[in-house]
Amino acid sequence: MKLKNSVSIVIPTLNRPEKIIKAISSVDNQTFDGVINCIIVDSSENDLTKKVIENYIPKNKNVNLKYLKNKNSIEPIDNWILGVKYVHSTFSKFLCDDDWLSEDYLEKSIDNLNKHKVDCVVTNINLVNEKNDFIENYYKFSKGIASKNRIVNSILGLDTILPVSPTANIMRTEIFIKSFNDSLIQIECTKKLFGFDFYMSYYPVFHGNGTFLDNESLVYSLAGLDSMTLNVKKAKIYYCFLNSIIKFIDNSKYEITEIQTKTINEKLGSLKLKSILNREYKALIYNNNFQPKIKLFNILKGQIKKFYIKIIYRINPIT
Repeated sequence: MKLKNSVSIVIPTLNRPEKIIKAISSVDNQTFDGVINCIIVDSSENDLTKKVIENYIPKNKNVNLKYLKNKNSIEPIDNWILGVKYVHSTFSKFLCDDDWLSEDYLEKSIDNLNKHKVDCVVTNINLVNEKNDFIENYYKFSKGIASKNRIVNSILGLDTILPVSPTANIMRTEIFIKSFNDSLIQIECTKKLFGFDFYMSYYPVFHGNGTFLDNESLVYSLAGLDSMTLNVKKAKIYYCFLNSIIKFIDNSKYEITEIQTKTINEKLGSLKLKSILNREYKALIYNNNFQPKIKLFNILKGQIKKFYIKIIYRINPIT
């Protein structure tokens, strides 16, 4: 049974008992006056996280904690899949176990969901490092309802980058479940947690009532030493975002421009070339209606630029 004016917050976790308590506390401190179901799905190697949860007593009487031990987890996405099965609410979201919410996150975001009659709200983020230094308003974008053109251009590098963290979005539960399940089709990406968050956030733009972009930073995202963002090849994540865009285009009535078509074909050409040299990239190639075009000059130019940045960083590292 779905409770009116209720939120489900799923927190998948793995071996982070010292960090997850901050995430849970941020849920407990919300100014939102509805019911909050906080679902922790744990695939840790020991019971330290379980003990932390058992010893935590919510201050907010509207907060319900539910702990689930996922002993059968094989891939990172498994915790997320299990958590979704326990979502029964008006609104739903994921919260990464090393992130946390500002106390008015739910109140402001749900107000925007209702005010703008959209299926999803995505906020800006404050990016935090291990020393608690943070970059306020990490993403630079304008406030408003996202257009299809803006979403496509964001990934193609033709417009400003938009937030992709699952911590930054909240959705109406029906579209939350539908978009999550649909993202699993790209399993080679999704099983490693690549791209599904982007796919969910902007799915309503192509197949729903839209996504509202709020440029106020209402969440904090930790870029810790064990962060996935810092420990995987950025190119792999990017191609998963690109696959999501292509899927949106192929399955909707959106007509892309000539420059968008050209850019997608070139980026797919780059992926095709990388797949010849590295089998890991071959698994990221999905059937689509585009024609990959390999432009060796552009690829070489990009590699030289990356090499130059690395040299500059070594000479003058950022502190």
